[in-house]
Amino acid sequence: MMQLSLQLDDRSHILAAIHARLRRHFGPQGSFLLLDPVSQLVMGLIGGRTRGEVSRAAFEGLLLRFGDWETVRDAPVAEIQERIGAVTFAEVKAPRLKAALQAVTGAYGRLTLDDLDRLTVEEALTWLERLPGVGRKVAAVTLNFSTLRKAALVIDSHHLRVLRRLELVGRRADLARAYDTVTPLLPPGWSAADLDEHHQQVKILG
Repeated sequence: MMQLSLQLDDRSHILAAIHARLRRHFGPQGSFLLLDPVSQLVMGLIGGRTRGEVSRAAFEGLLLRFGDWETVRDAPVAEIQERIGAVTFAEVKAPRLKAALQAVTGAYGRLTLDDLDRLTVEEALTWLERLPGVGRKVAAVTLNFSTLRKAALVIDSHHLRVLRRLELVGRRADLARAYDTVTPLLPPGWSAADLDEHHQQVKILG
């Protein structure tokens, strides 16, 4: 792991300095493919604890088999599970995916998350975390990595490990606690794209 010796008191400056050093070391990250919010929600729900290439193949397999997310929503759980069978915990993710898509439809009358654009980041996170299977990481991914492009910092297990080692969060902090701790420390003026790149840089380090 690359050593980062930063003796700064202001943790906002520490985060900015870490980002600058990682960017010099690894180079700029991008450009990024922005999915529509529902597609990004699906990707987030099936991708946990699974290699990126496996979750992408499962995502593409769902679309190839069913054609659209409405058809996935209405499909039997067993058929959804069959299509995402290569991902970790497919037997858990399949019913959660179906239930989440149903819940979105129930809330808006159709399968869309475009209305989240009217909410603040905090309000949108809270709304998404009420969906089956959606925690802080999936909620933040849905907001930041999608065409909503909201300024929500994505923290995954690799990112969390780095934050713990740098003592920017407690050793027992979970993803939600880490998010709540780090978000106020982010340099002012960082855009959604800046947060996306910061996540990618720290993830590479992790």
